[in-house]
Amino acid sequence: MEAELEAAFVELLGPLLRSLPLGPPALLAFRAESARGHPETPCPLSPPALQPEEECAPRCEYCGSLLRPFPLSENTSQEDYGSKFCCERNRELYEFILEQRRKQEDARRALAAVSAQGAQRAWRAQGAQEAQGAQGPTADKKLSKEKASHRQQERPTAKPLPAFPAAEPKSVAKCPNSPGTISYLLSQEPPAPGGRTLPPGASAAGPAEEPESPGITCCDFSPRAAQAVKNELLEKYYKHGGKFLTMLPDGTSQLFYPSGNLAIIVVREKHHLACIVQADKASEAEIQAVFLSSGSSTCYHPHGSVWINMNIQGGQYLDQAGSRVRRWTWPNSLTSPGPHVPLSPIFISLNQYVGVRILGQDKITVSFLAMGQQAKFNVGTKVQVGEVSRLLPPARPGEDELLLLALRVRILWLFDRLRGCLSFPSNEQRDKIKPPGYLTRLTLKILQLCTSSDISDELHSWVRAIVNAPV
Repeated sequence: MEAELEAAFVELLGPLLRSLPLGPPALLAFRAESARGHPETPCPLSPPALQPEEECAPRCEYCGSLLRPFPLSENTSQEDYGSKFCCERNRELYEFILEQRRKQEDARRALAAVSAQGAQRAWRAQGAQEAQGAQGPTADKKLSKEKASHRQQERPTAKPLPAFPAAEPKSVAKCPNSPGTISYLLSQEPPAPGGRTLPPGASAAGPAEEPESPGITCCDFSPRAAQAVKNELLEKYYKHGGKFLTMLPDGTSQLFYPSGNLAIIVVREKHHLACIVQADKASEAEIQAVFLSSGSSTCYHPHGSVWINMNIQGGQYLDQAGSRVRRWTWPNSLTSPGPHVPLSPIFISLNQYVGVRILGQDKITVSFLAMGQQAKFNVGTKVQVGEVSRLLPPARPGEDELLLLALRVRILWLFDRLRGCLSFPSNEQRDKIKPPGYLTRLTLKILQLCTSSDISDELHSWVRAIVNAPV
């Protein structure tokens, strides 16, 4: 049984087993030289055999024959063309090369001739100038004298005025007669009235000085620690070596944050001072407070809205939404006809290092504290009240201002009614609800202003119609 299976296996798979390659590929198989066949048979992988030297000789690209030596002499006669060139096109190439060489030589000779002519012309011009200088500037002197006499004749005669008689003309200093000299003479005509030239003995008028506000005296904006060393340069530093304070002899100063950014600066313009507080930023720092020696000051919330606003009459305190929280008048203010509202002390912090304290009109302090260094600036204003320095009352509002106030009150009435509709949408008796007291007071105040102001009856009726219109 096994013998039959083996015979069947060999019969079926025998041809396939014989076709399978055994050992490495034929390309990598080693064969001895004796087994390679005839030695003259070239190997398919061997490099091609070198051709004889005759096959590598240069040939003409036109006719294909062996290339003959190129003639070096230009004196080749036509009888020699047959022995020097193998074909007609080779001879034409030789003639073209000769023609281009002749053109280059002609262009080089023309350029050299032009350069020689230019140099000869320049040499001749230089020789002519030297010859003219040797003869002397006689013609130039005559021409200069003629021009000077002609200008002297054309000059208008001065007309003396009785108030400013014209001075006698002085003798003109004689200058050396050289071709490049320009002669001139100052005008002897007196200055015209209203002109730019000042008459003898007159002085130029200085800039007009701004009138100072009567009865207003600003406090010293310099830091308290530096008041003992006035009119001197003062510098202070932090523990880490950074600049803290710089005060100049004129009273201006600069104060810096620990980061090196400018915090407070005091500047001067003539007799006025200004103290500016900035945020702790290297660039585009926001202004957080401005104090002027004229009595006007403003502080700002971190987001930019007005926090405190003060003037020579009083001030007001606002929240971040812009609503007024507090209002006051200064004790020395005589501009308000109504009762004076006293000031309650105010303390605010503009940022981590700067604070403002308001105790009175002349007791406004900006304090700075950082890394053990402290500085205080008194930025208040003193007002001296007297018969001579009494402040004038404020002007009455004009027609445009009264119209704007009436429209503002009307808008506030509408907002109040809209707020009531949103808060109580199902209330049918909202018309019987009394309006807020501040709206009633504003309406009466506007009507009083219209009565006391000098306005036309037509405008008065307009304001009354706007305020009393039903909502």
